[in-house]
Amino acid sequence: GVGIITTTTTTTTMSAFAAPGTHLQELIVATATTEQKIACLKTLRIVVKNLADPLKSADPKFRQLKLSNEKVKAKITPCPSAIDYMKAIGFSQVTDSDGEEYLRIDATKTIDISHMQSSLVELNNALEMLTPKDVNPSFKEEKKSSEGILPSKRPQPVSSSSSTTEKLSEKQKARLLMEEKERKEKEAAKAARKKTAALIKADKYVRENDENWESKQSAACVKSGTGISTFRDKYGEN
Repeated sequence: GVGIITTTTTTTTMSAFAAPGTHLQELIVATATTEQKIACLKTLRIVVKNLADPLKSADPKFRQLKLSNEKVKAKITPCPSAIDYMKAIGFSQVTDSDGEEYLRIDATKTIDISHMQSSLVELNNALEMLTPKDVNPSFKEEKKSSEGILPSKRPQPVSSSSSTTEKLSEKQKARLLMEEKERKEKEAAKAARKKTAALIKADKYVRENDENWESKQSAACVKSGTGISTFRDKYGEN
């Protein structure tokens, strides 16, 4: 016979597509390890990527995530905000008559493809924030070949400096980026001042030693009223 599905939570309508980004932010700053967060986000991304496809989104098997599956549970449980995020984009948490638990979008609902595409972008951005650059190759997605799934490379030893960087909070990372930007801006300003000083020195040398030099309008001209006078005309040589 056909199993009866009972919902454990109030059904979420697609019009309730509100503030999923808030739950995603909570997931990013959760107490789980970086590797656990990445594993969780990749699991969510697989589901959302299928729903962003107009053909797959109509297939019931792509409209659900089996929470009672041990592998799925291991990836989702460390990050409780993941379930809140999925509910915010239209899923409901349900338990079938056989006791199996799912996150599911009911077959009677029409999925907004543009919303799912937006969610996919959000998940990709979150993964990019958390994935260390050139630190751990094991975080890269597995690739399929004619022989099946290629094994991921084993992670390389991480230096102590890299480990320290991974332990930084998102606020600390943002502050470090801002400090680096300010440092570069100061260096650029210092170089510009040095270049300007050199040009002024060279100009002064030419004026004092080149007998053919004569005053001409330049970018340093100051417009006043209907006439144009040079900086030197207005303030003198010194």
